Amino acid sequence: MDGSIQCLYCSRELELTSMNFCPECGSAVNKEELLIRYYFHRGFSYSSIILFLNNRHEIEISIRTLQNRLSEYGLKRRGTDTPNAVVYEAVQQELDGPGCMRGYRAMWHSLRLKYGIQTPRNNVERILREIDPEGTELRRTRRLRRRSYVNPGPNFAWHVDGYDKLKPYGFPIHGCVDGFSRRVMWLKVCRTNNDPSHVASFFYECVKITNGCPRILRTDCGTENGVMASMQCYLRAPGNDNQAGLNAHVYGSSHSNQRIERWWSFLRHDRSTWWINFLKDLVERNVVNTANETSMECLWFCFKDILQADLDSVKDNWNSHYIRRSRYDTIPGRPNELYYLPENSGYQDYKCVVSEEDLCDMAEYCELYDDDDGEYISYLVENNNLTLPSNWREALLLYNNLMHFA
Repeated sequence: MDGSIQCLYCSRELELTSMNFCPECGSAVNKEELLIRYYFHRGFSYSSIILFLNNRHEIEISIRTLQNRLSEYGLKRRGTDTPNAVVYEAVQQELDGPGCMRGYRAMWHSLRLKYGIQTPRNNVERILREIDPEGTELRRTRRLRRRSYVNPGPNFAWHVDGYDKLKPYGFPIHGCVDGFSRRVMWLKVCRTNNDPSHVASFFYECVKITNGCPRILRTDCGTENGVMASMQCYLRAPGNDNQAGLNAHVYGSSHSNQRIERWWSFLRHDRSTWWINFLKDLVERNVVNTANETSMECLWFCFKDILQADLDSVKDNWNSHYIRRSRYDTIPGRPNELYYLPENSGYQDYKCVVSEEDLCDMAEYCELYDDDDGEYISYLVENNNLTLPSNWREALLLYNNLMHFA
């Protein structure tokens, strides 16, 4: 499962591993409670939570026991509406930044996921109309016509592409979407999405975590995809199906790579428009000079972690939100649930297991960008008593301070 869970005592991020104690506060880790809270706050049904616990974490639990645990942890979905004042404050906080691009359904899901707020969806819709009438009207008038897309199950096809809308400001993004479940496999901000070994490292890490590769990898014809395409064909060489070997990778034009292109459209109206306007405004006000190397390095240092955290939030929100059935025969469900539990929808997993030796053979072809300039900027931060940012406002303040000292 992607993401991490938080320690109940110190809120440190813990990976879903065999960890028994929190390294920050030393408290014992109750894995069952953490996992139940994790899946509950992402909106999964009780039956799905049980399947996740049984199939992925080897925790045997019945529906009655789960209900007792939820009652014990104070987790309820009805009868626990959050006061409107708290909802208003959280919505305003989300609107103060890239979250202002979201509609009321995505905002409702984000409030529950990020803040633990329980409130009716129509209440969020009403509050958004009051606080952000202009944004509500802009979202209402947009319409999208899509062609049909058929995919037999998770891991049958992964769709990979780079996103260049933020590239003029030094923040290219790379992503991958599973064709069946629409689950985002990775979403990374990077120094470059044109280096084949750099792009291949994202694919390698995902295959390593997933413990398998897809039957088909779909990319555009860019040269940056060459190493990744070769890795996919190599990993699929032992297969005996029609997509094995050289057929395991498919080149195509960007506009025909439908799943990932559609997701970039979602990212544009949900998040990246805010970042584009924000960075463009900094350039127009001469706060940032894209022709100045020092300015761009400081901008990268200050905003890379903030932007990546924002992308991680978008990914987590998308992977756990509910996709409704549509007239285009869209399979309804939550991407994570469709991906990990395809049998619930009558489908099968097409993941191709990869041997440890084959994976090790591919590691040498992956290389992340070496950020040498980051050491100097870190030195400036440390020696001038500056603090690392936790949000975009603090990142902008740090950038201005760094440009003063640089």
